[in-house]
Amino acid sequence: MKFLVYFLLIAAFLVNTLESVAMVEQKDVIRVGLSNSSFSTFEFDKATIITNDTGSILDMASGIQVKDIPAKTEIKFVMVNNEFFAVVNGKELVKNAKGPVVILSKGKLGIKNLNRKGNPAFYNGMIELKAAYPQGKNKFNIINVLDLQTYLKGVVPNEMPVTFGLNALKAQAVAARNYANRPQNVYKNYDICDSTACQVYYGANSENPISDRAVEETEGIFALYNNEPVLALYSSTGGGITENYEAVYGTGSSFYNSKPYLKSVKDNNSADFPKTEENLKEFYSNNVPSFDLKSPKHRWKVDFERFELEDTLTKTLREQSLKSLVYPGFGEKDEVWGLEDIKVVKRGESGKALEVEIRSMAGVWRVKKELGIRRTFKKGKSILWSGNFVVEKNMPAEPVEIVKSELKSENKVEEKEGKILEKSSENVENADKDKVLEDKNSENKEQEPIFTFLKPEKKTAQELIIESFKPGEPKRVYKNGMNIPLPDSFSFIGAGFGHGVGMSQYGAGYLSAQGVGYDAILKHYYSGIKLGTMPKKVSYNNYNQTFVLNLYVDDINEGSAGVLPHSISQNPLKEEITKLYNASKAPAKYILSIDNEKKPSNIEFYVNKTRFNPPTKGLYGKVITMDITKYLENGKNTITFLPLSEADKDKAIYFWVEIEK
Repeated sequence: MKFLVYFLLIAAFLVNTLESVAMVEQKDVIRVGLSNSSFSTFEFDKATIITNDTGSILDMASGIQVKDIPAKTEIKFVMVNNEFFAVVNGKELVKNAKGPVVILSKGKLGIKNLNRKGNPAFYNGMIELKAAYPQGKNKFNIINVLDLQTYLKGVVPNEMPVTFGLNALKAQAVAARNYANRPQNVYKNYDICDSTACQVYYGANSENPISDRAVEETEGIFALYNNEPVLALYSSTGGGITENYEAVYGTGSSFYNSKPYLKSVKDNNSADFPKTEENLKEFYSNNVPSFDLKSPKHRWKVDFERFELEDTLTKTLREQSLKSLVYPGFGEKDEVWGLEDIKVVKRGESGKALEVEIRSMAGVWRVKKELGIRRTFKKGKSILWSGNFVVEKNMPAEPVEIVKSELKSENKVEEKEGKILEKSSENVENADKDKVLEDKNSENKEQEPIFTFLKPEKKTAQELIIESFKPGEPKRVYKNGMNIPLPDSFSFIGAGFGHGVGMSQYGAGYLSAQGVGYDAILKHYYSGIKLGTMPKKVSYNNYNQTFVLNLYVDDINEGSAGVLPHSISQNPLKEEITKLYNASKAPAKYILSIDNEKKPSNIEFYVNKTRFNPPTKGLYGKVITMDITKYLENGKNTITFLPLSEADKDKAIYFWVEIEK
């Protein structure tokens, strides 16, 4: 039975690869690129796969299969001359395989010396080894191929603590399901990666019963906008207000880069969001009530000693300049010293810093983009918690005395009264003597000098400071060129953790604790969305394969609006919480839609055990809709479409479900 499942996984992969469709469908099978223990590479030249039950190896190019590999076997794979070799206890099981090579097991598959969360990494599904792109460099990718639901069970507990509660985990499961199904052209051999560059996937050993339940009880459900799955971004802590998508991720005109469902959202409707720098400082310095108030990064402060920050900026500005996020460019020989001020010159709707000016005696630079700014102001190995901050410069408590011994005497000019700089005798002899004296006939008349005084060019205070620096030593100054003391430190006073776009995970956890359903949590953070399923394609086949959509329902005739599970009479967010709670408890309608554009002669399907055969005549070019709520039950439901008839073998239809509240 297990091998039948793997066969279906392979078949589904081949269909998804070869077949292009008009509408974006749910991925029933997902391909995850696995990285090494440090998440630094996705390319390998060798790997050891461990079976914890009976397994087999299949070379997809030749069709050759090695069966009945015992449990607990370590299979060593290497790539030589762009071909795969598999060795067990010194014996070659596979050689000169073009690949991809697939490893199957009745149980889980492990990868030796790969750890996740401190445990050996084991995976459900199958492992595929495929030559890395571009081919010909003796490197391969390790890909975990498995069904979407099982994949999500290895994601949700690694993206959100299970202590946040079931409804928060359900919201996270839907967001992760959306993210996994987003269109992407980044990776050639797989759909998604396993690191924070995508969403964290640690495999079977990281699964948890509570998060497993959250995945199961949202099966089939996506967050949709205009019937398309949204890009469900999320971060740890919004700080009470989220940011517009285009401010953080957009390029060029914000009109063409905006996403209407990723708009700035406030938790606290009664809080006036500040716009001035002074009011922002007050806002970030106080725990203004919001859904993510319990986050340790709801409000924060990071202090930098000035010399420490100068050293940091000298490194980070160069790094961000290579990404074209610093202007003017910061070159290899540039340094930051004499740091005078840091100012936010452009902010987003949430107050997020989108452009920052760094002013120093060495030069003035501007850094743009939320992530570029956070990476610029690193503290140790940690980037700044978020872009929502104000900068406070801290001046010395007492006047600073500058050590003047650094200023060399050669920079001073000693002038002696009546001293004339003379030319060499050779030049004097060659001079036109008639022009040397203005009046030869008057011996007592004061002679005008042959040459004028050579006045040295006066150097600026800043030039004198620069000349005082010793080669190879840090450039440390305490006053600027106008003899004004420089700050001795800078404080970043801020709110939130992460990019701040979309769902705040700590906010979701708080709302879950108040009894708010996952649908209302999602609708709070993603403006104007609906919940529902992605389209499922139905076509003709001669082996009578049906087309199944699984849908979990838990709100049929909910009807408990207005009855909050906790007393919140003293909660400053009572109004906001009550509204969301009531919205989540309202009864839902489940609307089945069928795209009838291709005009099939017959459509037949089942909602659980109830058969339907709606007429298609007269509905050409339209969408057939019907309320199927009364045919559903709380728990897992199945909608099954029969294949189209042979008369419609060149046609296809799509069906999906929308949840109305």
